[in-house]
Amino acid sequence: MDPRITPLTDELFFIERGWLNGNHLVFTGKPRTLIDTGYIRDVAETESLIAQCGLSIEQVELIVNTHTHCDHIGGNAEFQRRSGCKVALHLVDRYFIDQRNDWATWWGYYQQDAEFFPTDYSLTDGEVLTLGDMNWLVLHTPGHAMGQIALHCLDTGWLVSGDSLWGGDFGVLTTRIEGLDAPFRLRESLERLSRLKVQKILPGHGPIINDAPAAIEACLARVDAFLQDPKRMAWDQVRKIMLYVLLMRGPQNREGLWQMLITSPWFPETVDMYFGGKMEATFQQSLDYLMERGLLKLDGEERLVCTLPD
Repeated sequence: MDPRITPLTDELFFIERGWLNGNHLVFTGKPRTLIDTGYIRDVAETESLIAQCGLSIEQVELIVNTHTHCDHIGGNAEFQRRSGCKVALHLVDRYFIDQRNDWATWWGYYQQDAEFFPTDYSLTDGEVLTLGDMNWLVLHTPGHAMGQIALHCLDTGWLVSGDSLWGGDFGVLTTRIEGLDAPFRLRESLERLSRLKVQKILPGHGPIINDAPAAIEACLARVDAFLQDPKRMAWDQVRKIMLYVLLMRGPQNREGLWQMLITSPWFPETVDMYFGGKMEATFQQSLDYLMERGLLKLDGEERLVCTLPD
């Protein structure tokens, strides 16, 4: 899928990426602002997309991060070096970035590429971020990420949801890092969002959502299913991260992907926690599931290829 740019106002643009890169919101008024910066490998493409909205990297004055996972902060350090811009993020995420803790950010746990960056502002729940004449309420929405925020525009009803809410789904729940109560905290976050008067959702991945109540209700039902059957949550984690590994590292033969997983921190531990340590069976069942649904395919060299757009 080619990235899609949607003008929301004369100064505000929504950029839909694939599944490796988080989406962006570009504000060309004052202060010139970029919400989330994508994956580190694709900084050049991110720069090109932002330029199509009328904003060069050197002009960026403020980066706001919905959370600090690699697909949302990948361009931060490079963009700061070139523009001298400030970075604002939730106070929890700011603490761990300042401590250079790549476990809390998931980078070390999932063996992801990312670069630490200087931070400038702590965002707290309930404060208002003003961009031009638009006022965005900061909402702490943990569950997927401990420092995740959503931004609710008080003037239009638009919601920047990050990875707490996509179209019927949400980001991986990693209980080893976020805590065993992560699904409960995500449910609380979704219930809070459901009480807002949301006109349009601008998610962290996927297209703009015009039916906010239906999307939130679908996510609540999914969380409830995870709470009723924690293994279902673990299967979701294993399958999604396998796809992300292939998006990040490129096509792999079966043995290559297997070696990546069994030498990682996350896969053996997750299988021990939820599947009785049966790594080979968990791996094969996940491959079969993803192949059957067309999310993985074999190329001409018998390598596994993720079919999701990056």
